[in-house]
Amino acid sequence: MQKKENSIQAIALQFIEKRDDSTFRTLINRLKPGLISYTYKYVNDMDLCKEIISKTFIAVWEKLDQYNPKYNFSTWVYAIAKNESLGQLRTKSRNLSHEKLTENHSKILKSYSPIVTMDIEVIGPSGEELTNTLYDKTIEEIEELEEPYRTVMIEREVNQKRLQDIAEELDWNLSTVKTRLRKARKDIAKSIQEKHPDLLEAYYEEETYY
Repeated sequence: MQKKENSIQAIALQFIEKRDDSTFRTLINRLKPGLISYTYKYVNDMDLCKEIISKTFIAVWEKLDQYNPKYNFSTWVYAIAKNESLGQLRTKSRNLSHEKLTENHSKILKSYSPIVTMDIEVIGPSGEELTNTLYDKTIEEIEELEEPYRTVMIEREVNQKRLQDIAEELDWNLSTVKTRLRKARKDIAKSIQEKHPDLLEAYYEEETYY
């Protein structure tokens, strides 16, 4: 049976009092095996687990004053690790969406091609920042859609599901999925063109040079 003074909670309280590197390393070594198993269930990638755990322990050190001693220290650390894991999943999903947006030559945006008639210098985001901005604006427009168009766009453009899978999950005909997706894409692209013509112009200029 593990002695109470050697428990993770006891080591954590010792670290909180001393805030020394030696005790922190001991704490890390005790928590790390469990955290690897815990985070792996979220991200299913060992290298990513190691990155998440590193960020978790950095957050533990930086946010130590936020820990409430009334609660188990391990629970607090695991909550941080969970947030880091979910954040990595969101980033991964976002990056995949960005890649898909580029690979497909921006199907959403290009379904309503802007007509550039002014020879002006656009001052604003460019490169990855421009793609991020357009992505965020597109997501905002998707969230504003009425059903069932909002759902079909989220499933297809955000979650990257196959059309057949969407049809089966929503109990729609495949032709219905295609029709609603086509309309939703056109409505979103038109809205973005009307609200953010400068971003679209900059985006199409970059596409021309790549």
